[in-house]
Amino acid sequence: MVNINDEITNLISMTWINSPKELLSKKYLIRFWSIDTQWMSFSEAEKLIIELIEKEWVKEIDSSISSNININTEGIVIGWHPPESIHLGLPKRDISTKKELNDHIIKEKTIIISGEDFTNKERRLVRYISAKTGVLKEEIIRRAKRKKRSLGQITNSLCILLIAKEQGMEMNELIDAF
Repeated sequence: MVNINDEITNLISMTWINSPKELLSKKYLIRFWSIDTQWMSFSEAEKLIIELIEKEWVKEIDSSISSNININTEGIVIGWHPPESIHLGLPKRDISTKKELNDHIIKEKTIIISGEDFTNKERRLVRYISAKTGVLKEEIIRRAKRKKRSLGQITNSLCILLIAKEQGMEMNELIDAF
């Protein structure tokens, strides 16, 4: 039997796994759930966001969405996907059994485009790829973060190398340089 509260917690934890305190845009959530992970259709994702807000599982702040629960990265099983029952009416979040996020720090940007999470070596690699391909550094970082969210337990370096490969760059050159 599927425990819907656990499934909602897994959905939110998978979505915010790499950035538990970050605000995410509605467009990002819809794209992530429908295109990146292929968990549901575009319209189902849109309806689910509205219901999660209404039932207080997530909160809306200036048209961005923030998790309203503690992110549980330990309990996520690789290959998990939400059951169909997640679309059949969610229960209201029971705040008496959930620890409130008192230290929830809200960032003003919805998805950070800076390379703060990247090492100096990774930032140099981003600059190099940008110079060779003509793709803006910010776009490479955005794509790398998106890959990291989609793939889960993967390094920033590998995400950046995947972006370079998609742009047709020679991998031997990059791996030797890295």
